[in-house]
Amino acid sequence: MTDFASVRARFGSSMDITARSGAVILLLGVPTSIALVNIGILLILTGWFLSGRWRWKFEVIRRHPITLPALLLSALVLIGITYTDAPKVYINHHLYVYSKLPLMLMLLTLFHDPRWQRRGLLAFAVGSVVTVVSTYANIWFEVPWSDSHNQGLGVSHHVFNDYIAQGLAMSFFTALALVIAIDARQRSIRWAWVLVAALTVFSITHLLQGRTGQLVLLAMFCALAAVAAPAAWRWRVLVTVAVATVLLFLSSPLLRERVTTLFAEFSQYTDAGVFTTSTGFRLDMWKNALEMFMVSPLWGHGTAGYRVLSEQIYADAGVCAVSCVHPHNQFLLLAVDFGVLGLVAYVMLMQRSLVAAFDLTARYRNLLVAFLAMLFVDSFINGPFWVTTERHLFASVLPLLLAGWRPPAALRVDPVASSARST
Repeated sequence: MTDFASVRARFGSSMDITARSGAVILLLGVPTSIALVNIGILLILTGWFLSGRWRWKFEVIRRHPITLPALLLSALVLIGITYTDAPKVYINHHLYVYSKLPLMLMLLTLFHDPRWQRRGLLAFAVGSVVTVVSTYANIWFEVPWSDSHNQGLGVSHHVFNDYIAQGLAMSFFTALALVIAIDARQRSIRWAWVLVAALTVFSITHLLQGRTGQLVLLAMFCALAAVAAPAAWRWRVLVTVAVATVLLFLSSPLLRERVTTLFAEFSQYTDAGVFTTSTGFRLDMWKNALEMFMVSPLWGHGTAGYRVLSEQIYADAGVCAVSCVHPHNQFLLLAVDFGVLGLVAYVMLMQRSLVAAFDLTARYRNLLVAFLAMLFVDSFINGPFWVTTERHLFASVLPLLLAGWRPPAALRVDPVASSARST
């Protein structure tokens, strides 16, 4: 019996390391490779379910602030199946997309050990450095693994993902670089990370065509300035951010063109009803989604309800390919499908995360507040928990940053982590 118990303990420990390693691989893949993301998730699922220690995992998950909203959203997806008009194929796709919600809770246990939390951040940083270097290399060379194949300035140089996802990931990497610079004790290290942040900012504003990355970058800077800068310097830092924004706008032809196009497309939609542009599509989707919500504000239209209703509005296949999948607004998507309860659950997810941020160490507080600013802004113009590459980012980095949260009463000791520290 003793030998069996020893074998079972070693197996559980190896499966735990497998799951945690998968979580690190997931973070490495977020800015670089969907294939790595899928490998990481496979290792997580295999190791997490085979490693045991259910009582400790339950305690970690049960006490965490984001558990309630994550479970509420998951429950609404399942309940919504009972009253939706969506076909089975749409329902199955929604189940797959929202499976990342329980995955977030699993990641809370895998990054609970601070050492693995640091490894997850390091993996994301390594992947981001590879992305930034490849982006700059794309200016002069044909980078074989790049999604874009443009050389020179004034064009988009997205590498591993679409330009929106890359802009989001690199915005958080900018925050990470700045936070490391703030914490650095040696001046040379501090300025090295400031340089990394500056190069990453330039890649977002001058080498990517998407407006989303540039908008969330500004939100991130403002949030980081609000929590990381000393009170006496806060307004000066915010003014510096504003001045830097103006200078970047004036120096980037790509950024100026995107902003000018935004206003032109807005006028085309409001004056002539043209919605075959990026801005026009969004304005029309938001208007229709709001009307759908008002028809059934309490319970919504069920899982994949927006998909079914939008297909009745957008008859053209080309238009529907953009407008029928999701309304490019996470708030409206959840409100249409699950009513006020879906909207409240999503707001609760962000609100509880923000409150928990101020119980973390300064580094993770600053990172989390900056990340939540990105999530909040992106939720108005995209689908951070719907679009493939975006949900990989938000569903992995959010629990990574929150894994260090502890309840007022000490959690049950993790036997694997304790034994590792003792050795």
